[in-house]
Amino acid sequence: MVRKIAVAFVAAVTVAGLALPAQAQLNPFKRSGFELTPEDIQLLQTAAARLYEGETAEVGTVETWSNAASGNTGAVQLVQIFEHQGLTCRRLQHDIKVNDVDNTFRYIFDRCKTAAGEWKLL
Repeated sequence: MVRKIAVAFVAAVTVAGLALPAQAQLNPFKRSGFELTPEDIQLLQTAAARLYEGETAEVGTVETWSNAASGNTGAVQLVQIFEHQGLTCRRLQHDIKVNDVDNTFRYIFDRCKTAAGEWKLL
């Protein structure tokens, strides 16, 4: 059940992310059924950026984050490097553990580097 919800969420975010500027893409988890603090989002984005911006990151590399203030933690794994319509892309798997929630939430996002050098959600 959680997997079906995650797949539907990723599809919705992917479609919505195509037309949004980078600033609006900062929190694709906003409507996920749980709240991440702005600090959580910053920590998550920093961990993810090390994977999609890093030229040397290899498939399987994991970056973790943890926010002592919120109790939320997560891991981001680079699961695939690929090309899409001539753009360099990275598929990242986010596993998020929200404080006081038993389940771990999993989301998979693709980010591609535009001709202008910006990384956008696919």
